Amino acid sequence: MVIYYMEERAIYQTSDKDSSLRQGEILTGVVQFNPIVEELSQKWQELKDIPFTPVLHPYAIVVTQDCDLDWDYKVRGTSNSNPAKLLNSIVLCEIGTAESIRGTDGMNRKEWELVVSHRHERFYFFEKIPFEYEVEQEGLPELTADFKKVFGIDAATLYRQIELGIVKRRTILASPYLEHFSRRYHSFHGRVALPSQYESEREG
Repeated sequence: MVIYYMEERAIYQTSDKDSSLRQGEILTGVVQFNPIVEELSQKWQELKDIPFTPVLHPYAIVVTQDCDLDWDYKVRGTSNSNPAKLLNSIVLCEIGTAESIRGTDGMNRKEWELVVSHRHERFYFFEKIPFEYEVEQEGLPELTADFKKVFGIDAATLYRQIELGIVKRRTILASPYLEHFSRRYHSFHGRVALPSQYESEREG
């Protein structure tokens, strides 16, 4: 019974470095390249000379769907590569340590309890990742995803960063935690702003 419970409780599984990236996979050291805005020109021919600023994301989680990641990985670099199957970018959500997220946003204890219990619509809390469930065998601290901080990286560039050892694949959310994260993420980005709130008539 104890063994069964431990298997059911497993939140993470070690990344497979010989496969495609996975939805719910946590990466470290992702570098995003943003063009320097002041250097942008109306003449697209001049864009090739625009300098870029590197932005380091210490932690990030893959949001792109598994099926799209699989197709992209299978055809990437092959002689019969089908452009329709290739991704032009992979979507990621920025993650910070739980400590830094709580400090940056100035949350009080009550607000932070909402985050940890997954009742705060903007954030997703990840408990500490044991060393045996991540590739580098170092373990990772408590982390928190901020659904407002989403970015995309050219798929070829991201895989090249992995190949060079700049980006490290660490761990993947196991089911049903992956589905829980995905539902929360898409619920946040699918929310609808109302011009006014519903009101209930008062009795009497």
